[in-house]
Amino acid sequence: MISEVPHKLRRRWARQIKALPLSDGQWRYSRALGKGDPAQGWKIHVSATQLSATEIFSRVRPTLAKHHALFKVPTSLEMLAQLNSGIPQFSQVGKFLTVYPRSAAEAIELARELHLTTRGFCGPEIPFDKRYRKNSLVYYRYGSFRRGDNGSAEAGVIFDQAGKPYKDRRESGHAVPRWIDSPFRGWRPRSNDSNIGGPLGPDYLPFRAIMQRGKGGVYEAVDLSISPARLVIIKEGRRHGETTWDGKDGYDRARSESRALRSLRAAGVPVPKVFQEFSRDGNYYLVLEKIVGRPLLPQGATEPEKGSWRRTQRLLERLTALLSKVHEAGWVWRDCKPSHIFFHNGVMRAIDFEGACRIDETRVLPWGSENYAPATSRKTLCRRPGVFEDNYALGVIAFQLGTGAFPPSNSRRRTVLYRCTNCPVSLQDKIESLLVV
Repeated sequence: MISEVPHKLRRRWARQIKALPLSDGQWRYSRALGKGDPAQGWKIHVSATQLSATEIFSRVRPTLAKHHALFKVPTSLEMLAQLNSGIPQFSQVGKFLTVYPRSAAEAIELARELHLTTRGFCGPEIPFDKRYRKNSLVYYRYGSFRRGDNGSAEAGVIFDQAGKPYKDRRESGHAVPRWIDSPFRGWRPRSNDSNIGGPLGPDYLPFRAIMQRGKGGVYEAVDLSISPARLVIIKEGRRHGETTWDGKDGYDRARSESRALRSLRAAGVPVPKVFQEFSRDGNYYLVLEKIVGRPLLPQGATEPEKGSWRRTQRLLERLTALLSKVHEAGWVWRDCKPSHIFFHNGVMRAIDFEGACRIDETRVLPWGSENYAPATSRKTLCRRPGVFEDNYALGVIAFQLGTGAFPPSNSRRRTVLYRCTNCPVSLQDKIESLLVV
C-alpha cells in the first residue's frame, strides 16, 4: 500500500539519524569541526530520492564511520524532497549526503568506496557537480567547507594557491576551478558539467530556460526539423527527478502529460499540440506548440490590477465551459490556475497537464499548486474520484479575480470580503458551491 510507505521510511530515517550529534534544524552532522578539517576542498555528494535514502544511508554509514568523516544529511525525508524539487536552490537537487574530506587523497578514496556501495540505487542527477563515474550516485566539486555560527552552509569564497579569493560558484563549469588540477581519474575539462540544458540533438536548439526544477526543465527552442523553422516549447522529464512516494518521477510525468494532451486535443480541448516526443540521456522530452498570448494573471501575480465582479462572471462562464470539455473527455486537470490559462485574440487556451488524471482514477497522489488545491486533498495519498480539484480551483480563481485575495478557509471571513466588494448574491452562491469539497 502506498499509504504505508511514507510512514515506514520516515520512522526508519528518524532512527538512522538519531545518533548524529549535531543539528541546525535542517541538517544533522556526524561530528563537530576538528583541527584537521580544512576550510575548503573537494566535497563529495551522494544522490538519493526519498524512497532510496534510508537504504543508501545504511550502505554508506560503515564507510563514513571507518574514515571518521565529517558529513551532513537532511533532518527529514520531507526536506530531502524539497531539496530535490530544486525550488529553494536548483544547485541543491540530489544533494542527500555531503561529505567534507580532509584531503584530496581521502576524497578520492571516499568517492571510490561510496560509489561501490551505492551501485544499483537510484537518485537524481546533481546539477553542476562532476559525476564520479557513468551512472554513479557519487558526485564531487571543489568548494568552501565553512559554516555559519548556527551551522548552516554558506556560499563563501575559495582561495587559490596564491591566496587570491574567488566566489564559490554553484554554476555550470565551476565544479573544478580553473586554477586547480583535479585528482579524480578520468576527469577532462569540459564547458558543461552535466547533461542539464544544452542542445537536444540536431533538430532542437533551446535558447531560453523558462523553468528549471528537479523534475525537469521547460525551454523555449527553435525547431529546425521543418522549414521554415518554428518556435516551440520543450518540456523535459528527468529520470529520478522529484520522485514521489509512488515511485513516479519527472520522466513518468512527461509521458503522462503527453497522453493527456493528445487525448484532450482529440476531444477538441484547446491545449498545446504535441509535435514530437523522445528520450535522450535517460530523460523524456515533449516538443509542444508554443502558445502565444497573455496569461489570465502574470506569473507571480496574486491579484488583478482592478477587481470586477462583472468581468469575473464572464470569465467564470468561459472557464466552466473549458473545464466541462476537459471533464467530458474523461480527464481532471488538477492544475487549473491563472498562469496556466492564456488568451490570444479572444481565444482561451490551457497549458500544463502533467498532473492530469482520469476522473475515476484513485491510485494517484495529490497534485496541484499552492492556494489552488483543496487542503483536504493534500492530506491523503489516494484521491477520491470526481472533478473536485478543478471545481475548487475554479472557485479560487473567481474569488481571487473579484476580491483581489485568495479565499480564507473560514466562510465568515469570505462573506465579509464578498460584502466589501459588493459581490452579487447569485455569484457568491456559485463560488461557495465550488469551494466546498
